[in-house]
Amino acid sequence: MPGSCGELVQGIINGINFHITCPINRYSRVTASVTKDGSIKIPDGLEKARAAAKKTLELIGIPHGVEIEIKSDIPRGKGMASSTADIAAVVVAVSELFASPVSAKEITDVALSIEPTDGTFFDGIVAFDHLAGRMFEKVGDALPLEIIVLEPPEFLDTVAFNKKKRAAADAEELLTKEAFEMAVQGIRTKDLHLVGKAATLSSILNQRLLAKPVLNNVIDVCKRKGGLGVNVAHSGTVMGILAERGYGSRLFERISHYIPRHWDAYVVDMINGGGPTGQRLENREVENRLNYCGIS
Repeated sequence: MPGSCGELVQGIINGINFHITCPINRYSRVTASVTKDGSIKIPDGLEKARAAAKKTLELIGIPHGVEIEIKSDIPRGKGMASSTADIAAVVVAVSELFASPVSAKEITDVALSIEPTDGTFFDGIVAFDHLAGRMFEKVGDALPLEIIVLEPPEFLDTVAFNKKKRAAADAEELLTKEAFEMAVQGIRTKDLHLVGKAATLSSILNQRLLAKPVLNNVIDVCKRKGGLGVNVAHSGTVMGILAERGYGSRLFERISHYIPRHWDAYVVDMINGGGPTGQRLENREVENRLNYCGIS
């Protein structure tokens, strides 16, 4: 399952939390095998993945144990959907081990019962309520974008952070809706500049909730050096500079001297959500509640 570089847009509209996904070509890959003693064996420190395995066995009604192996190149604690990727991949691996396929709705239910969840396991680019699952819509497919990931050394406990989130003010909600609508239009019309504008607006709005001290500098460098916009992990520390595909490496060279030496920085591709080998989870079982929320 893929990770993400934060989100394109995130916020609250009409009391509904949502984000628009930004999946990238970093993955969590999971293999599962049956344990003879009925136990669940999993690497230390991955208790969310353990919970996913246990809940999946309960869901499909299998009285056996499993051993889980996880290989991931997604940084943890930065807002890059590492836990979501682990959880979704575990659910799929365990269900396939016992030939009991699960739906996207079932993966959603398992994931949300464990933690706030990114929508990167859905096909394409989606708008999703990461806290309660009350909103879902496929917005479109991945755009020809490269992203310069700016990864500071600081970590954030996303579960604790989401418990402390405040309600949006009216003026902020109007701007959040504007960013949402721009992003949806940009994705559907493949207007990369509009998507970049939407992402930048959302990153600025998030400063009141989770300030990134260097954000204004990153936005300024992006504008001056030919980037499309800046997106952030709204519940994490990572930032991204959006660039047209084929320009990311050149832009990276142009801005590299601005990046603090103790940060990790690298170029990734935006991809469609779902499995890394072309396997797509069906979205149709998840109710589209956007219209009920009055967002579109």
